[in-house]
Order: sequence, then structure tokens, then C-alpha cells
Amino acid sequence: MNSSRLHPQKISVVVPVRNGVPKIERCLQALLNQTLQPYEIIVVDGHSTDATVEIARKFQTRVVFEDYGTVGGARQVGVEEAGGDYVAFTDADCIPQKDWLENLVREFEDGIAGVGGGIKNIGTGLWEESIALALDTFLGSANSVQDRVLPGKRVVRSISGCSSMYRKKDLVTVGGFDVKLSINEDTELNTRMQRLGTLVYTPDALVHHNQERTIVEFVRRMHFFGYGRGINRLWDLQVVPPLAAIGILLLAFIAPLASAALVVIYAGIVGAYTIAIFGKVRKADYLLSVPIVYLLEHIAYMFGFWTGTVASITKRSSP
Repeated sequence: MNSSRLHPQKISVVVPVRNGVPKIERCLQALLNQTLQPYEIIVVDGHSTDATVEIARKFQTRVVFEDYGTVGGARQVGVEEAGGDYVAFTDADCIPQKDWLENLVREFEDGIAGVGGGIKNIGTGLWEESIALALDTFLGSANSVQDRVLPGKRVVRSISGCSSMYRKKDLVTVGGFDVKLSINEDTELNTRMQRLGTLVYTPDALVHHNQERTIVEFVRRMHFFGYGRGINRLWDLQVVPPLAAIGILLLAFIAPLASAALVVIYAGIVGAYTIAIFGKVRKADYLLSVPIVYLLEHIAYMFGFWTGTVASITKRSSP
């Protein structure tokens, strides 16, 4: 797969995975169909118990194993194994567009420490589609480039671990990924990467993120995301909703009418976003399913954030 003859810079692609059947096959095929062929594809397996490894080895990939049991550990193993000048990252449940690598690497210039692309959520069936549609809005993602497609190239504070590229030497300089982190490992890395330069987001480098999960799995995922942000003390726009929720709850004991008014405003915002989505898809079922997704997402994220925050405080106060 060595394509250094086709372009001067070699790009290693790292795909962390554990039990990735059947999604891993679609991901790897998309990587092999890139307009700019990768120098190598490194699948970092967390000791899968399904046929993930067997499937990966059918493609032109190199399979290595990680023993950390974390996404941060898997990505770091990929960094250490990578022989390319650049290291790109995606996940096994993502399907990069054919020009993904080409559109990431072309943004690099002096002063650019990392480049990230957009994430287009996709799914089939009422709940998968509702989850995808909700995540593709500001209300479902807090304007994060890590879970949706934003228009226009821009400088950002963080880029997504499932659609990103860095120089190998820069990753080594900052110490790579924190192998202890099972969540928000990309956000934590990006904080350190900004010591070397800016992070750039481009919507032209797109991956499709397959939301093949039940509503219960979605709730667990949102709780996990909130927990990770709380325990890792990552304070940005995405901590506003759980902070606001506590404020509304406390206000209920002091000024019940004001608290009720804020709940009505929240319901109105959810309703407005739901109507906007309905205007695009024109399916009446979404008038019920999308608000449910928003509500479950926000509640799960809020509880996860405060659980993680308490765990973080307890951890710091422990001898």
C-alpha cells in the first residue's frame, strides 16, 4: 500500500476498534477507496471477541493490539506504530468520503497543528434517523465540530478523534494521547496540541458516522460523554446545559414561577428545532421521536456530567 511515489508525504491512518463487526468492513473499504491513498492503515484492536480481526486482515491493513482498554490507549498505540509523516484518525463505525484524506492534508501549513473534518450522522429506521437528525443541530451538539457538520472552514479549539489528522512529529512532541482516558481523549490531546499551533476545521473532509444503536445505547453513550467531560474537568460551551439544569432545579425552590418559565422556554426551543427538522424530512413521526431524543440526550448528559464531576472531586480529595 506504500504510495509515497504518488505524493511526497506519507499518511498513516489509525482505526481503533473493539468488536467492530459489521461496521469495520465498510470503514476499511472506504479508506482503501481514497483519492489520496494512505501509506498504511493500522487497525488497533482491543482484543475483540468477534470476527473484527479476521475481517481487518482480509484488507490491506496492519493489525496491532492494545492492552490499555481505553480509546486513548488505542490511539496512542497507533501513533507509536505509525510510519507516516502524518497520522489520521477515524473510528470503525465511520465511513470516510473518498476525498477525506486529500481534503485534510491540504490544509496543513506553517502554524497549523491539526486539521479536523465534519461528521455527518446517518442511520436507518425511526430512532436511528431521529438520533442522527438531533445530533446534527446546535441543540444536539452544543455547536461542537466533534459530532456534526458546520459550514465553512474555521479555527477551532478541538477536532474529533474520528475525523482528524496531525503531523507525527507534533504528536510525539506533545506526548501523544493520554492512555488512561476512555473518553474525551481527543479533546485533552487538542488542548496540548494548541501549544504548537492552531487547529483548523474543514467541512470538506467528511466522514459518515453510523448511528446503528438503540435508544437505550444512545442514552448510555450520552451519559458516558457527560461523565467523561465531568471527570476530566473539560469546561467549555458543552457544560452550560448541566449547569443550567442545576440552576433551574434550585430556582424551583426559590422562585417556582421563574423556574417553570425556564422549563417552558426549553420546551419551546426543543419544539422549534423539531419543527425545523420536520420541515426537512416531512415525516410526522419525527414530531414525537425527535423531542424524545433531545430530552433523553440532555438528561443523560446532565447526569453523566455531574456524576463525573463528583467523581473528579472525590478523586482529587482522596489521599
